[in-house]
Amino acid sequence: MEKKLVLQGLTILLIFSLLAATSFACKPKGEKLSPINDNSSPIKPSTEVIKATSKKTEGFHNIVKGDSIIQRLFLNEKLHYESLILDGKRVYNHIYPQISDSFLFEDKYYLKISYPIPFSGTIETTIPDCPDYVLTDLENAILQIVIYNALDLSNIDLKFNYSPSKKDSLVSSEYLLNYVIFN
Repeated sequence: MEKKLVLQGLTILLIFSLLAATSFACKPKGEKLSPINDNSSPIKPSTEVIKATSKKTEGFHNIVKGDSIIQRLFLNEKLHYESLILDGKRVYNHIYPQISDSFLFEDKYYLKISYPIPFSGTIETTIPDCPDYVLTDLENAILQIVIYNALDLSNIDLKFNYSPSKKDSLVSSEYLLNYVIFN
């Protein structure tokens, strides 16, 4: 009997929470709600939101939402740069690598990465979850990663730490990239 009352009480509380969330939802700071077909919208076609289900377009995109700007650069339909600017100040920047070669040989996994866009700072690459790996700088700004004892490896969590140069407009950032080898 007590379980029924508790279940009924939780159900009523959940329904009330959902109604309150949908009825009194707050809009983000500085963002106006406008009709879908309003031609006076401040967002131009080049700054439209790129949805995950849509095909990514090439080039540089500014996505403006209120007082924040997300900058993205797509090359060959892959994201290689993303930055967030909030109130005119850059919060983070992520420079993603291009993976040119990856293969398993014996019990070692080889991965070659490079950066298709230039930057003036330095990027430190580590693999926090893997105790046994070697990083080697190759010619043409290619970084080779060799992971030992990799027979049961299904993904690699790469950690990047960007340190800007003195004349850099980018900020110091730390970010992760999960590279999936096998599903």
